[in-house]
Amino acid sequence: MLLTLSNLQALRVDVVPNLTVENSFSVKLTDETKTIREVLSQIDARLFGTYTQPAVKNLRSIIHNGISSPSWAPGPNDRPKEVRPYVYEALLSLVLVHTQVSTTASSLTAQVLSYLLEQASRELLDAFKLRQKYTLSELMQATLDVEFVAQTLSQYTTDRAGEMQSQIYQELDKGTDNEARVLLQNELPEMRAVLKRLREGSRSEFACFKKARTRQDRAPAPSLPVQNGNGNQI
Repeated sequence: MLLTLSNLQALRVDVVPNLTVENSFSVKLTDETKTIREVLSQIDARLFGTYTQPAVKNLRSIIHNGISSPSWAPGPNDRPKEVRPYVYEALLSLVLVHTQVSTTASSLTAQVLSYLLEQASRELLDAFKLRQKYTLSELMQATLDVEFVAQTLSQYTTDRAGEMQSQIYQELDKGTDNEARVLLQNELPEMRAVLKRLREGSRSEFACFKKARTRQDRAPAPSLPVQNGNGNQI
């Protein structure tokens, strides 16, 4: 199926725009070309949905089971130091997808992973909506979980994924009180340190998601803070 999707992509991007009859005889087949593109797009969308559906279903199960579990919430006086196991499980399932796509039809890797990041973000949003109240510790845990996913898959982020991640923070904000919001600001430096440690500790597990460095990329760049959906720096 991946090879078929890859071939369809080549048809849409390379073949159809440069039909031989148009180039050879200077005849513009505008309507015909449009019809071909539409048909190819429809076939592509169906096959893409068929291929990604099992991965999306798996992500939904992992995320909802993880967040709805009684063990997800930290104790009221705890300060989270780890993301919950469901986060690693979800990301490792995407490692398998990445391996399959990159070794079979590498041109589709970014498209597939970006789509699955969007779906994972949607499932996180839906799952966190089911928890109506958040203590400070729960707010910190949710933020760690979401930021770890977003940072690990940052190479594949899209406007839609970023939008849903912002909606997650808005949803969390609805379920907390002003005291927790204020206290969260004091916890941000420690949370940044925790995220950095977790990212470094999982570097080998999720190395496939890291963008390959070019010669131009090797120049040192200034370190920028990451912000969550409320503008809080993480």
